[in-house]
Parts: sequence; structure tokens; C-alpha cells
Amino acid sequence: MSFILPRRSAVALCAAVIFSSAAAAAPASVDLVFYAPHFSKLENGSVITYKFVRKAEDPKLDPSFEDVVSVKVGPSGAEDSVTVDLFSGARAINLPNMSKSGNPVIVAVLEQDVKEMNKSLGGSPFYFRNRLRQAIAADTPAEPTKVDFGGKTVDGWKVTVKPFQNDEANKGKLGQYAERSYELIFCDAVPGGLYALKTVTPKADGAPLLTEELTVASESKAEATK
Repeated sequence: MSFILPRRSAVALCAAVIFSSAAAAAPASVDLVFYAPHFSKLENGSVITYKFVRKAEDPKLDPSFEDVVSVKVGPSGAEDSVTVDLFSGARAINLPNMSKSGNPVIVAVLEQDVKEMNKSLGGSPFYFRNRLRQAIAADTPAEPTKVDFGGKTVDGWKVTVKPFQNDEANKGKLGQYAERSYELIFCDAVPGGLYALKTVTPKADGAPLLTEELTVASESKAEATK
């Protein structure tokens, strides 16, 4: 998976990624998505569970479903390794030995998104991946936001991108996907830093054609393997 850009300096990252103060300068979107130390507070053996909901309004698309996604840190002896389990049953995909940089569930879900678009539209997966990466890497600051978590209203940052909106050369091929949007919400109070990742592909009239949303559900501590 090749979404992550070359690592920025630790000094620049620490200066840019600040959750604790609403008055602080907004962090760059790319730092929040790929480089912020979201897992620094997680103990070895921690498991974060996310709820995933897909709503498809076109019978030509793969059907709607709800499922779970989990991210596990460790086990012991591999504290810098993370395992992502996408979905369950026949849809299950196991992704071991992922990088601890940022929150690896983001890369895992975006890679599935690329495969979905490639299946629906054809073309090259490198095109979709590169447009996403370039949109996130643009000098766009995150926006302050608030979310309800753990019975409290907490501060966060929202990243919103439309990677294909300005690609005039390929708008005809992209069709309704040209207006596809990606929204990521980050909160320091949330385990793993990521509160939600949502993609929306609208119809011509603005109503949703396809919506997929990943939302944090819980954190648990698994017994570390010795």
C-alpha cells in the first residue's frame, strides 16, 4: 500500500499536530492523516473496533452492508507492528504487519476504496491512489470541529477533500465519482485518533449514490502474546 508520502521531519510534525488547544494553528491535513502519532498512547495488545456502514442506492453497485473493522497493536515483541482486520465472514481481509505511522486503518480503508473505484470505473488504480494522495498532501489546513464521544462533546479536526473534482480531462470517465468527497475527523480523546472516515458519491441531483462510513466504536485490551 503506497498512500503514505515521504516522512516529514519530527520537529515540523510536532509543531503542526496539536490537538489540545482550539486556539492552536490548524494542523496540515497530511500530518493528521499520515504522520500524527495517533497510537502513541495505546498499550501493546490494544484493539480498536470500528463500525463500518455502506449504503448503495444503485443496484448496479455492490450491495449495502454493515460490518466491523478492528486494529490491533502488537503482539509483544512486535510493538511497532499493527494488524488490521477489515470486515468479517466472506468479506474478511487480514492485513498484518502494517506501519504504526498515523492510524493504519486509514490506509487500509482508502486502499479498499481504490479497489472499489477501479472495479466500478476501470482505468488504473494508480490514478485513483495518486489523486487521493495529492489531494491530502495539498497545503490545506484542517478545520476545527466538535464530536460527541464517551458521553462528552470533544474538540477535533476535520479534513475534507474532493480528489477528482478539478480533473476536467477525466470528468466524463469519472461520471458521478467526479464529485466524490472524503471526510476524516480526528480527536485526541478518541483511541487511535481517528473518530470517523466518510466517503460520499453524490447523484447528479445531489442525493447520495454511495456512502461509506467508518466510525470508532470501542477500545479493548487484548492479552499480549508472550
